[in-house]
Amino acid sequence: MLPKRRCARRLRRRRRLGGAAGGAAARKVGEGGFGRVYRADALPSLPRVACGFAVKTALVGVGAQGLAELQSEVRTLSAACHPSLLPLLGVSLAPARACLVYPLCRGGSLEDRLYRSPAALQRLRMLGFETAPPPLSSAARLRVLRDAARALRYLHTLSPMILHRDVSAGNILLDERGNGYLADVGLARAAEATAGGQVSHLSTQRIFEKAGYMDPIITQDNQASQLTDGYALGITLLVALTGRGAVGLLNACDDALEEPDTAEGIAAVDAGWSAAQAEELARLVVGLALVRKKRRMPLADALPRLEAIVGAAVEVEETAGAEERQCDLCYDAPRSVRFACGHALYCETCAPRVLERDTNCPTCRQPALPIVATGTQVAAQATMCE
Repeated sequence: MLPKRRCARRLRRRRRLGGAAGGAAARKVGEGGFGRVYRADALPSLPRVACGFAVKTALVGVGAQGLAELQSEVRTLSAACHPSLLPLLGVSLAPARACLVYPLCRGGSLEDRLYRSPAALQRLRMLGFETAPPPLSSAARLRVLRDAARALRYLHTLSPMILHRDVSAGNILLDERGNGYLADVGLARAAEATAGGQVSHLSTQRIFEKAGYMDPIITQDNQASQLTDGYALGITLLVALTGRGAVGLLNACDDALEEPDTAEGIAAVDAGWSAAQAEELARLVVGLALVRKKRRMPLADALPRLEAIVGAAVEVEETAGAEERQCDLCYDAPRSVRFACGHALYCETCAPRVLERDTNCPTCRQPALPIVATGTQVAAQATMCE
């Protein structure tokens, strides 16, 4: 679990972050158009957090545009507070070496966890994965999507309403427990009021959305809105369902989206999607991204439907898990030991043998000690508990 949001601490002496970003290519965990992201286990300017820090630095020479984006990110996050919105912990806006500091999401981005390309696996190794993590299950994908959708809906309910304008699988991050966080709000802006005082859209002359996620409405009307954010979320749902890249994905899945009851045919096999899950998710994609503007499904209507899909998936997962929660090592006894990180993987006989070799949890690589619970009741609980 990431640290709760607090007022971001202003970092007056940017050089104190040099150990995190000063040419440390081995610590780079990401890069965007306006900067690079480095991991840091500790920073002298900030209280220590268990998950570590992600330091987002502006590229040298990026100029006023990059600095303006970082400033926008600070303004947005200063006005917003939601459990699934990545919190800002520290900031330095010195023009020469501007940076923002966030908690490090050690689960990586949803995009990297879905695509599992060589570059993605390298970034995951930088976050602490010694081996490639297993594919995300359908239930895990749904929970992450639900978390991000909650955060996006929250931004839309603020006054003035905030539009994210860059929703994508790459901007949804996972912590070590699989919780999802909507991130990278540097392009977010407050919407404009209409003549009647209704806040509804933002006129824009520049296109920001990533390829494949951009709503045609933006290019036609030069207006971003709740619907265009919803479109990008719809594409993200389809990316998570299929495990494929966003570019050209709507066209590639056209037949299944016209007949959602056939959507299981486009679902990623390694996620274990059920036919019902695939169909319901496909219907959400159609509502958010395919129909004409006036008939689009508002995010306020889509979120409860996504919540229902997640709820059904959790029930199925827990029912199946109760039957299958045997020790990962011997497979002869129930899992009866819960580690400090929350994972329950082994029986009381096998857990000491595992911890003799390594005191970090093999699933999340966080410290396993101290043991927080033992006994038969552990096997009846979820495999992962906070």
